[in-house]
Amino acid sequence: MLKFQICLIVVLVSCIAFVSCERAQQMAGPMMPGEDTMDPTDMTDPTDMTDPTDMTDPTDMTDPTDMTDPTDMVTGPSVVINELMADNDNTIADPQGDYDDWLELYNLTDSAVMLTGMYLSDKEDNLTKWEFPENTEIPANGYLIVWLDEDHDDENATEGLHANFKLSKGGEIALFVDTDANGNQILDSVTFGEQGTDVAYGRLPDGTGEFQVVQATPGEPNMAQ
Repeated sequence: MLKFQICLIVVLVSCIAFVSCERAQQMAGPMMPGEDTMDPTDMTDPTDMTDPTDMTDPTDMTDPTDMTDPTDMVTGPSVVINELMADNDNTIADPQGDYDDWLELYNLTDSAVMLTGMYLSDKEDNLTKWEFPENTEIPANGYLIVWLDEDHDDENATEGLHANFKLSKGGEIALFVDTDANGNQILDSVTFGEQGTDVAYGRLPDGTGEFQVVQATPGEPNMAQ
């Protein structure tokens, strides 16, 4: 009888030990072969999807999609005098069929420019001689022709821009002027000497080059003579 009791006690103790081991393994969780235990010093947020190799400076506010070349920024006037003809005999007729003096403006920027409040003149003592009509616009990287024919008051000259002065083929100054809070500001000017008949005088390259004799290309890119 004593031996039976001893055997029963041994079996019960063994069962208790087996159950305790199983419980401990369940609480610890299954361990995959080769899997390391979690480092308690690793404070990485498991929900953080940030690529640890991405070292972008959070203080850098540069737009990565901005492909503008900073060297292409226009630092001077956005619109300049680009070409002119002071003795137009048979090169190009205005919308009314007359061969008159003309001047070409060029927009150096990628945006349209409104010319309201700007002027053309041939007199340094009268910078606001001819004002652009309200809402006159020059397109982005585009050209605008102004006929210098004194036809501004002609009721038939309804098409095209017609200024109230002409250029002298013997030599002249052409001024492009803006008005601001500080008064009249000359945006661009060109002084030229005696001009030949049907000879164009323009910048080469467009907008930035020195004035020289060029092929007549009103409303188009300038070309060497």
